[in-house]
Amino acid sequence: MVKKYNHKRNANIELSKIVSLLGKILGSVIKEQEGIALYNKIEKIRSLSKASRGKKTKKKIKLNETKKFRNLISNIRKLKSQESLIVARSFNKFLNFSNQAESLDSVHKIESGKVRKAQGTNEFTILEDAIKRLLKKKTISKKIFYENAKKIKIDLVLTAHPTEVKRRTLIQKYAQVNNILEKFNKSRIFKLKNIEKETIALEQNLHEEITSIWKTDEIKRNRPTPGEEARWGLAVIEDSLWNAVPKICSRFDKAVENYSGKRLPINFSPIVFGSWMGGDRDGNPNVTSSITKRIILLTRWEAATLYEKEFTKIIQKLSMHECSKNLRKKVRNSQEPYRVYLRPIRNKLISTQKEIELFLNEKKPIDESKVVQSISEIIDPLINVYNSLCSVKCKTIADGSILDLLRRAYSFGVNLVKVDIRQESKRHQKLIRNICMHLHLGDFDKWTEEEKISFLSKEFKSKRPLVSKNMKFDKENKETWLTFKMLSKIPRECLGAYVISMASNVSDILTVMVLQKKAGMKNCLRIVPLFETLSDLNNAHQVIEKLYKSSWYLNHFKHEQEVMIGYSDSSKDAGKLAASWAQYRTQERLQKISNKYKVKLTLFHGRGGSVGRGGGPIYEALLSQPPGTVNCKTRVTEQGEIIQQKFGTESLAEYTLGTYIGSVLEATLSPPIKPKENWRKLMNDMSVVASYAYRNNLKKDKNFLKYYYHVTPQKILGQLFIGSRPSKRKKSQDIKNLRAIPWVFAWTQIRFILPAWLGTLEALSIAKEGKNKIILKDMISHWPFFYAMMDMLDMVLTKTDQRVIKFYEECLADKNLKKIGEKLRKQLSSLVYLNKKIIPNYILEQRKEYRESIRIRNTYAEVLNLLQADIMGKLNQRKIKGKNRKILTDAVLVTVAGIAAAMKNTG
Repeated sequence: MVKKYNHKRNANIELSKIVSLLGKILGSVIKEQEGIALYNKIEKIRSLSKASRGKKTKKKIKLNETKKFRNLISNIRKLKSQESLIVARSFNKFLNFSNQAESLDSVHKIESGKVRKAQGTNEFTILEDAIKRLLKKKTISKKIFYENAKKIKIDLVLTAHPTEVKRRTLIQKYAQVNNILEKFNKSRIFKLKNIEKETIALEQNLHEEITSIWKTDEIKRNRPTPGEEARWGLAVIEDSLWNAVPKICSRFDKAVENYSGKRLPINFSPIVFGSWMGGDRDGNPNVTSSITKRIILLTRWEAATLYEKEFTKIIQKLSMHECSKNLRKKVRNSQEPYRVYLRPIRNKLISTQKEIELFLNEKKPIDESKVVQSISEIIDPLINVYNSLCSVKCKTIADGSILDLLRRAYSFGVNLVKVDIRQESKRHQKLIRNICMHLHLGDFDKWTEEEKISFLSKEFKSKRPLVSKNMKFDKENKETWLTFKMLSKIPRECLGAYVISMASNVSDILTVMVLQKKAGMKNCLRIVPLFETLSDLNNAHQVIEKLYKSSWYLNHFKHEQEVMIGYSDSSKDAGKLAASWAQYRTQERLQKISNKYKVKLTLFHGRGGSVGRGGGPIYEALLSQPPGTVNCKTRVTEQGEIIQQKFGTESLAEYTLGTYIGSVLEATLSPPIKPKENWRKLMNDMSVVASYAYRNNLKKDKNFLKYYYHVTPQKILGQLFIGSRPSKRKKSQDIKNLRAIPWVFAWTQIRFILPAWLGTLEALSIAKEGKNKIILKDMISHWPFFYAMMDMLDMVLTKTDQRVIKFYEECLADKNLKKIGEKLRKQLSSLVYLNKKIIPNYILEQRKEYRESIRIRNTYAEVLNLLQADIMGKLNQRKIKGKNRKILTDAVLVTVAGIAAAMKNTG
């Protein structure tokens, strides 16, 4: 499928060489499996796509409608059903291999010190470089640096949001391709004399793995269960994070010691992990109380398995007989004190696995005395061993595997991930209303907010039970109550926060507080309101200030509060620009109020993978937060395909974690400047204009949503089975009931990516006039928040493709919908032009390298787009039946996965 690979004796294989090698072998596999005739058709289509994307000249019209492009379309339309499937699979595979190559190349660049230095666009920042930058600032003393370094707390929350379209089986196979390339790359550094022999072996190994990938069905045939989603998340920890965490902790410790003269405490890790897998029941009826209980047990089993393996290695290693007096008292006269001392906890980890297995497989009751209940059971003996080794001149050993396991224990805890519970506020309101009606207290829904707060405050302090055994609930209320009862029986260490989605009042928060207590929870989970819509974000500070006035609440949680900022629904509600500004201002206001009431605030960022859902580079995101809001800590969701992109291999995971640590340190000690008043005024004006324009498109034109439903593949997304939850909250065509993920996903598929830019043209149009033009230039050059927003806009615009969009309309739209499409495409064209006019040339130059990779993959992505549009059109015809319909349905599903790979995000 690509040019022939030539061997060169450089230490690292260049990106183009990796892509060429994988493409060459993929081409060989296609010839072997599908025949030379079909391979030639694939090559012809690829060549036509590449040729049709030649350099634009003044003679070519705006959409570049060349003869070669029409010839490309003609060739695609002539494909038979089975041929369409094979072509789709070919381009899908190549794009996934390109992603593998780019990930590997990123790691090589980091290791060779060639990370891009462009402002804001860095995928990674090297941890040690971030620390060097900080210590060049004279205002940051070594003492201040050290005190902040040991406070770093980054909580990464893995979620089961349905955006990863690849099957777990194929993810593992692609990972194996990566391992083969990585192993070859490392060996060639030391074996240049045998490079030809090594290269032959490499190609043989890759040929075997790529053949296996080709022969594997890429379509998920069944919807995953919440348990399967949780096992996938745990596999990411086992495959990469388990080893990456001690590595990055060790690097961080050494860097801190180099610059401050002090080492970090051994009872510390800057990274901890949470999970929504098995805990997120918002709109997902498949997540029940019994499912959550099973998944928490599964996380404890996996943790016990991993810890037991590490203890076995340590026991084998610690054969020495010298130990401290303290340890000697515990083991008496043993000649192998460390082995004798550590065997009991290793054995208890084994019994923990057995007890949980018997419960999960045979429903046998768990003997809690045989199960590890707390991480302290692991940490305490490790600290004793560490101190003993240091006392007998074996600090080198203590700082190796013992300290590594301690770091893991402080990161992963007793069950690897603390499971959050998430539920919609209306479910709690419905339950508390039912309880109040049963007790003849009145209709909770009709009370004023002050009456609700008063009632809930009294009930929390009261010892009387609210729920009696004879109280009757409907199915929904029963499940909500069972969840609270289940939580009261789970070890507190296994649980994270209780997140309330669509929170809008103090009573939403206090209701959950009361229900936890009345269900028997001795230590309530911290309660995290999630503010999602534009109005909720704008009112969040008022709600939180009102909450802070309940002193009993603040005292209960020791003046600590976590608030979640919703990126997805706010963007769907008001458009990306207005939502971004609302999120920024909300964080500022929340921090100001928290400072006033002396509350330690943690901001929890519910970011998705795509720009329309808050996605973007880690470094850029953290360094563009309002000054004074990071404060050594952050909590962030890691969703769907982004989990694989950031943590898919051990090396990627290590550098991603390093980027988080370095970024949080920089954002804390060297925060961005406070926005000027004229910046704020212009952003306020732009936000109002952008929001109005966005909503006007959605609501005023009845054909707009028709365009979405007919031209995008939104119906097909439901057949992907990429998540356990439904794509809609309710069965309705109303956009309010549509989840943000399929909304963004569908627009991204047709290369419109409309949720990330709609409304921005009107906003920038008022910013480029008169005095605003000077202010705008100042904002781009000096305000990290605005720079980041414009950087993401530029990246989105590079991914759009107007001739592709027009072809979707050609295949799927009637006359009225084509008018809508033409109107939206004109807006897009104007925005592309305006963006280039506004952005300074030096910034455009900085971005070239990243944008180039998008342009290169457009050759392959475009074919999948054209195939998808053509097949969708064919499937709309009733004459396509039986076997052909099934094959074409499979083919369109493959195109969806391939386009997602090309865009590097889905929803």
